[in-house]
Amino acid sequence: MKNIMSIAAGILFLLAGSVQATDVINQDSKAYTVKVQGEGNLSISTHDVRANGSLYGLCGYTFCSFEIPGHKVNANRDGRLTIRNGKFAQ
Repeated sequence: MKNIMSIAAGILFLLAGSVQATDVINQDSKAYTVKVQGEGNLSISTHDVRANGSLYGLCGYTFCSFEIPGHKVNANRDGRLTIRNGKFAQ
């Protein structure tokens, strides 16, 4: 019984961590490189999202900036961004 509770707690912990990060859903039939900048320029990274693809857990900070060529937005860590017609939609 104790092992089952430990496993259940571990699963809940993992799920809670995945909810606390920004997701990017690409609805375009074009691939993009997404530049992610953590709050206060703490970190800058790039991620490739394929056509009609998704990326999960890109921002673990309170907020981040997301940029694709020609468009930039800010989002909270629990946000979800959609790329549609070459722009971000929140």
